[in-house]
Amino acid sequence: MRLLLHWLLYLYHIMIFDGSRLVSFVLSVSNGMDENLAFKVSCGLNSGVRCADVCGAVSGAILVIGLKNGDDKAVCNLKTEEYIKVYNEKNGSIICRDLLGCDISTPDGKEKATDENLFKTRCMDMVIDAAQILADLGY
Repeated sequence: MRLLLHWLLYLYHIMIFDGSRLVSFVLSVSNGMDENLAFKVSCGLNSGVRCADVCGAVSGAILVIGLKNGDDKAVCNLKTEEYIKVYNEKNGSIICRDLLGCDISTPDGKEKATDENLFKTRCMDMVIDAAQILADLGY
């Protein structure tokens, strides 16, 4: 898993994947889900569901939780809440605009994020945290 994570972070760094697709790719590899299906399912989740809301890496992680626990809604909800609690404790929020310090759904916010290289720095940190928390929770 470690080698796979490093390789995927490299792909993220060169912008082949966004956060949600990277985390969901990990889900496909580790759970036997078709990788093309994982990409399709997570496609619209990046950039905080395109409105700087829930971080795409968090959304991708929640897809992983659903894949593993989705047969039991109550368990899935508890595991999702557990994940969000841990992510919030580590990062202070699961909201993209809070994590980045700007609203990338606006032209000014997107310009700030681009100028400050946040997509390759802060977002990468969020992707690493999202994947590491999943691993720490046994996924």
